[in-house]
Order: sequence, then structure tokens, then C-alpha cells
Amino acid sequence: MDGIESLEKDHDRIRSLFSELEGTTEPQELQDSFDKLGNILTIHAEAEEQVLYPEARNCEGTAELIDKGYQEHDKGDQMVLAIKSISSNEAEFKEKVRELQEFMLNHLDEEENDLFPRVRQCMNDKKMEQLGTQLQETKANVAPKVVD
Repeated sequence: MDGIESLEKDHDRIRSLFSELEGTTEPQELQDSFDKLGNILTIHAEAEEQVLYPEARNCEGTAELIDKGYQEHDKGDQMVLAIKSISSNEAEFKEKVRELQEFMLNHLDEEENDLFPRVRQCMNDKKMEQLGTQLQETKANVAPKVVD
């Protein structure tokens, strides 16, 4: 799987977890789904920051998109941390999750529509496959540090 396909697969999983959260009202299920989402967001962001973003900087027209990506990852991390401090029994929990969803889905769309096509255009198939391997290795290294 090439690098962009790997990241798009993560994006699909993130969207799916947000849908799960929307359809859930039971506090423990909400908490479990949110914990899973938080872990995936962290692992995914680390892989992008350690592998994709440094490589993509070599591609034309990506510097601003990458800088914005780092900023959005930081903001997403802050939002996740804020939600972790709220009980899943409270109405505010779902409200903050919806805000995170809106923010993150916008971020995913921007990457898929702006950054990923530029990276794909700039890298040959071999480089894209290498990127995919590096992303998978990074996710595997980061996951044990993230998941309790």
C-alpha cells in the first residue's frame, strides 16, 4: 500500500469512529469510542509529522499546507485533551466531540484535496511505496506508547 493510500485508510477509520460517536448515547460506549478515536488521531498525526510532512516539503507548493497541518494537529490534540477532562455522562462531552469532528473532518478534506494530490504528483511509485512502509513502521512504533 502506498503512503497516501495508507493515510486515506486512516482518514476513513477516523470518519467511521466519528459516525459511531454520533450514533451512541450510552456513556461507556461513548467513552470507549472516543478513547479509540483519540488513539488513532494521535498515531496518525505522529506518522504524518514524522514521515509524510518532512518528505512532502520537497514537493512544490506544499510548505504552507504542511505548516497548517502541524498547527491543526496541535489544535486537534488540545481539543482531544479538553474532551478527556469531561465525563461522557455530560451533555458537554457530545458537544465538544461534535466540534472536534467538524474541525478534524475539515482537516482531513484539506489534506485529501490539496496536500495528497501534490505529494502524489511529485513522487514516483517506488517513493510512494517507501513512504507507505515508513508510515506503517512509524505507526507500529508509536502505537504502544499511545494505547494504554
